[in-house]
Amino acid sequence: MGLRFDPVGGGQFKQIVKQIIDAESQPIKTLEARKAREEIKLKLFQEFKSKFSSIEKALGEVSSFNKFRELQVDLGEGNQLMSVTLEKDKAQPGVYTLQVEDLAARTSVISNGFDDQEESSLGVGFIIMYLPNGESAEVFVDEENASLRGIAQLVNQEIDCPVRASVIRDASEPDTPWKLILTAKKDGEERQIYFPEFYFLDGSKDLHIDDYRDARNALVEVDGFPIELESNDVIDFLPGINIHLKQSQPGKLFTMSISEDHQKMAGKMKGLVDQLNQVLQFIIQQNAVNEQSDTRNTFAGDASLQGIEYRLRNLMHEGFPAGDPDSDEFRLFFLSQLGVEFSKNGLLTFKEDRFAKELEKDFDGVAEAIGGDFGFAFQLKEVLNAYTRSNDGFLSVRERGMRSRINDIDKRIEDKTRMLDRRQQSLTDQFARLQSTLSNLQRQQQYISGALPSAPGGNLIQQLLGA
Repeated sequence: MGLRFDPVGGGQFKQIVKQIIDAESQPIKTLEARKAREEIKLKLFQEFKSKFSSIEKALGEVSSFNKFRELQVDLGEGNQLMSVTLEKDKAQPGVYTLQVEDLAARTSVISNGFDDQEESSLGVGFIIMYLPNGESAEVFVDEENASLRGIAQLVNQEIDCPVRASVIRDASEPDTPWKLILTAKKDGEERQIYFPEFYFLDGSKDLHIDDYRDARNALVEVDGFPIELESNDVIDFLPGINIHLKQSQPGKLFTMSISEDHQKMAGKMKGLVDQLNQVLQFIIQQNAVNEQSDTRNTFAGDASLQGIEYRLRNLMHEGFPAGDPDSDEFRLFFLSQLGVEFSKNGLLTFKEDRFAKELEKDFDGVAEAIGGDFGFAFQLKEVLNAYTRSNDGFLSVRERGMRSRINDIDKRIEDKTRMLDRRQQSLTDQFARLQSTLSNLQRQQQYISGALPSAPGGNLIQQLLGA
């Protein structure tokens, strides 16, 4: 039996190369496993970092007196007569007695009646309007649109037109029910619009003003004093108090009460406490390990995170000033007396009712202790800045470090992969040369075997080779 060799690149030689490469690629697999762990930790750290953004957002709601303070309005039975919006930076608490005696009105005119709103029977002409500033506006009507419906469409298509148009059916005049109404877009005497007449030529029917209504101001009574208003929508009716008059009811007195909204402010404080708990809970969970925990993928025992927890806990136990330090009105507020306390599980609890009661008892003091120049919000922001600054804050520096380690691992994997590729090529070349040599030997064996005479027990070469 002669020598047998595998073809180049296959069989035993191919398997040998694969085994060598698999053995020498073990360091790459180790690096890839390490990279995977670093990426898991990076994702976990980014989750932790995002929680600080949520704290900063909630902190912005209480970071100053004006941002922390919330106001509410109570109109009582006046809800049907008017509505109110507040600008809390300008509005002040107060109680006012009101009466809506008359609403502001807009200039409006109505035309004579027509039997068909679609009939183009008015010819060609203009609708001219004189404005309060002395200027005029006009709408040209061609023959194609010389109907009530066509005029209304032309008027409403003009964005800068000071009036809006509509066609209405008046059942009191069954023979000519269709009429055109033009109404000013703004109310009040200062926005009075004058219609001298409609001007049309060559029409089979005439269009003219049948009746009109002048603009007028609204009339309200504030604490017994009559006040004229230029519109039904008044910005800064009182400082920071905007009103919209809905209907009038002479003789109907009602009270408008502006006061601090303690529940809404307590809700802001609760939102901040909830976000702080997110950070604390993350750190607590990282340190909650057992025999099954793989601490290589977590931040268990991380001194930096423990330092953050320690700093936040200390801040929550500090006192926050209110009042003039040089007067007897100076006092310190502790979060525990405002309903913010630590529970046994290490997280914060917040009692909204207690916080609201403290606001009712001493609003100015609590508001300053929370949103004042040296209040809780200010000091918490100072603490957070050390962690959240984009350039040199702990969170950014730590994240950059983790990304740098991953990039270093990628470079090492790339270098080792390149070396391994060269190693594989070198082995393949060596075995190819060996295969070529063995193939030559095999051909020589066959030649010699054929040239020599047979001997008992087989070919002489085969006997020598132990076949």
